[in-house]
Order: sequence, then C-alpha cells, then structure tokens
Amino acid sequence: MKDIEETKLSIVVTAHNEGLYLYKTILSIEKSIELLPEISYEIIISLDNPDDETIRVAKFLSKKKQIRIFESSFGNPADNRNFAISKAKGSICALIDGDDLVSKKWFKNGLEKLKENENSVIRPQIHAMFGTRMNSLAIWQMRNSTEKNIDSIQMSYWNPWTLTLMAKTELLKNTQFKPQKGGFGFEDYLFNCDIISKNIPILIAPETTFFYRQRPNVSVSTQHKNTILDYSNLFNIEYIKSIEMPTPQNKKSSRINLKKYYRALYDIAKKSENIRKAMSPVASSILSKKNMKKLPAFFIEDWREINNIENQLYPTKEKISQVEFHPLTFNPLENEYGIVYKKLCDQMSGNNIDYLFLAPAMSGRGGTEKLISNYIRALKEIHPKWNIGILSTQPFNKPTIDFFSNLDVDLIDFGRLTKKMGDYEKNIIWSRLLIQTKIKNLHLINDEYWYRWLSEHKSVIKEKNIKLNISLFMREFTSQKDRILSFADPQLVEVWDIVNLVFTDNQAVIDQALENNLFEKSKFRVHYQPQTIEEDNNSNNIEYGQKIKILWASRVALQKRPDILKKISKELSKDFEIDAYGVIEKKQYSKDYFKDSRVNYMGGFKGINSIETSNYDIYLYTSQTDGVPNILLEVASKGIPIVSSNIGGISEFITDKESGLLVDMEDIDGYVKAIEFLKNNPTYAEKFTANLRKKLKTQHSWESFIDKISKDI
Repeated sequence: MKDIEETKLSIVVTAHNEGLYLYKTILSIEKSIELLPEISYEIIISLDNPDDETIRVAKFLSKKKQIRIFESSFGNPADNRNFAISKAKGSICALIDGDDLVSKKWFKNGLEKLKENENSVIRPQIHAMFGTRMNSLAIWQMRNSTEKNIDSIQMSYWNPWTLTLMAKTELLKNTQFKPQKGGFGFEDYLFNCDIISKNIPILIAPETTFFYRQRPNVSVSTQHKNTILDYSNLFNIEYIKSIEMPTPQNKKSSRINLKKYYRALYDIAKKSENIRKAMSPVASSILSKKNMKKLPAFFIEDWREINNIENQLYPTKEKISQVEFHPLTFNPLENEYGIVYKKLCDQMSGNNIDYLFLAPAMSGRGGTEKLISNYIRALKEIHPKWNIGILSTQPFNKPTIDFFSNLDVDLIDFGRLTKKMGDYEKNIIWSRLLIQTKIKNLHLINDEYWYRWLSEHKSVIKEKNIKLNISLFMREFTSQKDRILSFADPQLVEVWDIVNLVFTDNQAVIDQALENNLFEKSKFRVHYQPQTIEEDNNSNNIEYGQKIKILWASRVALQKRPDILKKISKELSKDFEIDAYGVIEKKQYSKDYFKDSRVNYMGGFKGINSIETSNYDIYLYTSQTDGVPNILLEVASKGIPIVSSNIGGISEFITDKESGLLVDMEDIDGYVKAIEFLKNNPTYAEKFTANLRKKLKTQHSWESFIDKISKDI
C-alpha cells in the first residue's frame, strides 16, 4: 500500500446550483478517504455560475485545509471539469458531480485498481440512482470495457458508463471533455467514446458504489432537451463497416420497451418531473423477489452506511423490494440497436454523404420516386464526385429498389431496419448517422417524422451548417371539401428558420403557401420537372367515324377521383370507350370498384411505357389535388391530347384551348363536352399535342432543369 499512500490525489467536485447537497458530497468524500489515512490529497470545488446558496456552502467548506475553491462562468460542465483538472496538483484525479455521493471503499479500491493498469480509467461497480420522487433505487451494475469493436457497436446506442471516475491527471488533460455546442450534449458519453476510441481501458473498481442524485430540471448537463451526441471517431462509418457483424447479445430482460425506457431515463434523469410514477409499472414487470438475489452484499452495506450522510437512503425490506434494474445490469453487452447502426453503415458506399434525400413511403412507381431520380441525375452531372443517398422512414419495397438500382445512389433502408423501434430509438440511430456521415445537404420530401425531428433539432442543423432543402407539393386531399391540408402549414412553418430553399414543381404551390404564411419569397424555387420526348412517337390522330378510346391512368385513390371518372363514363355515348389503369388503394376502394360502370379496369401499370398508348385517342385526368403531374408530362411526350381537371399547377403546363382542355374539377358535363369536342375537331387535338411538345422542349427540358439545379444546389 505504500505506493498508493504516497500518491497525490486531486478530487475534483464540479458544482453549479447544488446548494446544501454539495456539503453531503464532501462528507461522502471525506468518509471514503478515511480508509487511506496517509494519502496526501486535495479537494477542488469548481463552481460554474453558482447560485447564492452554493456559494454559501462552498465558503463554509473552504475553511478546510484540503479544499480549494475556484469560481468561473463557463456555463457548461465540460469546460468546468477541464478547468478544474488543469488546477489539479495530484498525479491522479477523481471526478464527481457536486450533488452525488461515493461509497466508503471508492478511493481505496479505485486506487488499487488503477495501480494494476495506470493507463486506464476507473469507474465504480454500481451506479445507484436515487431521488425524493423515486420509490427506491435504480441500480446499474457497470462493466469493464472489452474490445474496441465490441464496445463501439454497443455504444452507438448505449452509454455504458456514467461520470464518476478516477484516472491519471495527465490522461485526463490529454483527453478532455468537449463543451456542448448548439444542439449537442452528453459530454460524459462523448468522453467515454473518446476514451474507447483511443483504446484506453475502462475498469471497474470492485465493491464500490456511486449514488447518483436525481433532481428535476436543475442540472446544467441535462437542461437542454433534444440534444444529440456529437461526432466521434468511435462511430466512423468506415471503421464500423470494417467490423465483422457481431453476434446479437439480447436477453428477455432487455425487451425493446425496457431498452427504450431506460435509455431515455438515464439520458434525461435530472429533467424528469415524475420518475416515481413512470418507473413503478416497469419495476413490477421486470422484478420479483428472485431479482433481489442479484444485489451484491457489499452494495447492501454501502446503502446502509450512506444513510449516515443521506437519511433518505436505507435498505429497508420495502425499498429493496422496489429496486429497479437498468437492463445493462442483466445484459452488459446488449447490442441490438448497435447492430442496426452497423447494418445502416454497411449500406453506404463511402464514409460521408454529400446529399441525402429524406423520403416518405414510396411504391416504386409514384411521382416522388421520379422527382428524386430527376434530382439525382442532375446532381450527378453537376457534382460527379458527390455521394448521394436516399433514406426513408418506410421500408423500401422491391419496385423502389429496382427503380433506383441504376442511379449509383446509396439506398439506406432506415425504415426496414428501425421498423420495430419507437421514435425515441429511431432518433438516436438517425442522429448518429447524420453526424457521422458529415452530411452537407438534406432534401426533405413530405414526411412528418423528418419535419418533427428537424423542428426539435434546429440547433444541430445550424451548428453543422447543413443546408436543408424542402420539396413542397400540392395541398393534400381531404374528404372535407372546405379543409386545407398542406405540409406548408404547420410543418414548413415550424422549420422555416433553418430552411435553405424550398423547391416546387409549379408556381401555384408557392402562391397557396403564401396565402396565410409570411414566408420569404426569395427562398422558393420552381423546378419544372424534365421530360424526354420520344421524337419517333407521332401524335395520335383522332379519326372521324371511329370509336374514341380514352385512357385514364393513375392511382385508384380518393385524391385521383375515380368517382368522377365513373360519372363521366355514364354520360358518354357508346362512341366512346374508357380503359382505366392503376393500382386500387385497398383501404379506399374494393377490387370490384369499376364493376358496375362502363369503365374497363385494366389493372395496374408500371409507368406510361408499360401501356400501349398508340391505341388511345384521348387522355383523361380527374385529380382533385396536384402540382404538375408527371403522368401528364409523360402522356404529352407520347402525343396524346389531354382533357384534365383544372387544379394545382396543371394550368402552368396546359393552356386551356391552346394545348389541351381544362375543366372545373367536378364539372361532369364539362368533361363530356371537352371529350366530344376533341372527337368532332381532330385538328384541334393535333394542335394541342404539338403545342404541348413545344412546352416540353422548353419549360420541361433537361437542359433547363439542370441549369436551375446548378444555381440552387
């Protein structure tokens, strides 16, 4: 013991507004140091923007010869700790927060463990969280670090160690705590990541306990809601990809709901207003009398002894029966969500992402997919070295995967891999991806999850200088005809201050958004979507005296108003025949929806090229809400005259009576007259298709689209 007794020990206590609790912390330190009577030690109390009561207690404690007091105004625990460590005279430094308590053997056993491996960080064996609003203790039995690759996978979701530690002072000076920046937190977690990244072992001092005080809404380190972990080399994408897929380490006691609950609990422990009520149901589900056998004898003794300092702590029979366990106590290497992070990394072609699309659910045949593919093609031409990715909250189906397969883009199947997770867990995994890939540009397309996450993490976007672009589409369909529903309000409103630019495919969307929102017009851009013209595809010619074949191709969904189509078919004479293509939305219509009408239902289709369009004379479009629909661009490229509802941005593509016929959306008679007009005036049909092709070659050309994208992205 001689070497240990001669060791100079600096005990750093950081405080802010702990008040009377600071005195109890010092009492527990002095009680623990009694087992090392010959050791030379100092206690540094570092006050960061302290309140009056904490100053009063510190002044009283300063009368003790071993205690030195420093006062600063850093406003964050990381800088406060680094500063205090810089003032340490001892070759060994121990850290503790100013409202927590240590057990009697902490310094003795901790120093002995440190002597075994001087280049290590020592932690207590048991973390016991307590508070006046808790039924009893929440117990977490911590573990030694293992191999870096094992720890990195687990730590991509979990933080396996809390703050209290002991290490060489020089080691702590060389691996400093990183101050919180806008939107970022968990400086203790990030410190642990840095330690493991440097292959510095974290070792447990046997038979030691750390009592962590839970205080609602007061801790500097946890006062910021919705903070995330900053970049760490430990989670570097290429490094994670290089690790062999680990074996899942999951047990029944680590059920998903418990993992979610406890991860959240320990992240926000000092913010919770009602931990007591929240924990009791969980305790009843995970503990029984048999669990009590898992409490080590030394811990029961530590619990009993700490009562001399903290009277609310004592191992009564009732309190023991109410103890709750952190799931890592039962399963210290639990890694299920860490494996999810690795699988997501494995789907990336590189280490960074330059442009990431945050997409909604995709079918593999819709307008969203085509819009994204158009942007990808343009970006590949403008920025050929960029890594581009697509990430969706919903699983990619096979048609979607096939659709993007030839575009050299990373399809990150976030939706599938996080399907069984709640938003809390998703947020952790997503934030890890966002920061570790060093994303430069985000492009959000109609999805509430992403809007919600961004609205809660604006500081992160600002701090990392991430450009956020938004694609805004038409107003959403509702069955209430007087209701306006759009992502412009409230979703876009809630993230407006972090938006770089808003992209639309028509001016009408912008005009609608500005009706009741004072958005800056300068942030909006109209990107008319490009459409290639098949030059060898001649316009369809309507012939006098022949039956007119009408094509209707769209999703059979409420938004597309197939009910209007059926009404039109009822009013047309037998000189007309209507074929309808499109997947029927099962939740909205039965498979026999068209059975009682004159509409020939032809089943689904895979893009306009899967339909023999040369067999049709007129294309009919009856949608209730839209921008400039891709299907109209595709039909126009085939040379088919169009009769369409006059909604959204359609009039920006089709000029009524010049390049097509536009009808008030529910005017059945208007549709019928327009169709009959084309039958009786085939020269107008030829004129309309010719004018539409001219529009495609100018407003919707690839050259025009790429030119606009190059200026905006």
